[in-house]
Amino acid sequence: MSDVIIIGGGVIGMLTARELHQAGADVLVIERGPLGGESSWAGGGIISPLQPWRYSDAVNHLAEISKAVYPSLAQQLQEESNIDCELTTSGLLFTDLDERMQAEDWAQEWAVELHTIKDDKLIHEIEPQLNRAIRGGLWMPKIMQIRNPKLVKALKGSFDTLGISYSEHTPVTELIIDGGAIKGVSTARETLTAERVIIASGAWSAGFIRQERNVEIEPVKGQMIMFSGEPGLIRRMVLSSGHYIIPRRDGRVLAGSTLERTGFDKAVTADANRELRLAAAAIIPALANMEIERQWAGLRPGTERGIPYICPHPEIDGLFINAGHYRNGVVLGPASARLMAEMITGQAVTLDPASYALEAAH
Repeated sequence: MSDVIIIGGGVIGMLTARELHQAGADVLVIERGPLGGESSWAGGGIISPLQPWRYSDAVNHLAEISKAVYPSLAQQLQEESNIDCELTTSGLLFTDLDERMQAEDWAQEWAVELHTIKDDKLIHEIEPQLNRAIRGGLWMPKIMQIRNPKLVKALKGSFDTLGISYSEHTPVTELIIDGGAIKGVSTARETLTAERVIIASGAWSAGFIRQERNVEIEPVKGQMIMFSGEPGLIRRMVLSSGHYIIPRRDGRVLAGSTLERTGFDKAVTADANRELRLAAAAIIPALANMEIERQWAGLRPGTERGIPYICPHPEIDGLFINAGHYRNGVVLGPASARLMAEMITGQAVTLDPASYALEAAH
């Protein structure tokens, strides 16, 4: 019998398991596929919401805590797994000044370094490969990125080193509830008991509770492409007209992403390929002639306002939810995991949990 069973082995589930293990809990993570095999590996890994001034304080609190945690977390994961997550401070450049006042107010409130650039020479010094037609923007030099597939591999390696139990390719078929309290979960092979169960299944989280108050999360597909480039050719992450460019250390360049409400369909399309290629070349003209190495899709766990659920279930004792992070699972993950662990272990909570409750207006 485990102290806590976590349904879902993505970034949120794995970070939560690690936090609980460090707090002394015996944890078991159950994942329907491979650990980190869904949206956790598929995203861009920008350690910031794309336009943080558009988000509520609830999201920004989680983001700012996580941003402060990542340097030490990446170092610890490398020591535990021998995998470099490639945490890199490449900065994030927005090529639009329409929201300048809102962005500047946000940056002042949250003490984030942000520069308004109106000099076309300066903006092209920041990113020399930027389209010459772009003459201004907003520059956040301290924004980091992490390489998602390496992050999930490092977390799995951390599990192996720390002795955190997990079961891959094991779909949970049912929650075991008796007298209004959680007793464990069933899989196709066995029933597993625990007095605490956390649903951290991303876009699939809503499917576990059918009769009691449900988790309002829907899948939102995002397609991305990856170019094969030369290391150092593109230096900065760039966001322009809803599309972004993320250069990796090895020269690969990610371009994303679409927003599609097509249920649980993860098929990639030629239309998205064209859209992403054209948008990428409009931002960085050098990408027009680069080979596309890969195209893929992931399903984001969307909520109405983009605020995740990090809470106990109000009607089932012992059941908790840590899901619904939409496009921000990686950036919100460490703080979400900490808050969830604090709730379960009875520690003083880092943040007011009311904003993340199931009954809150999401």
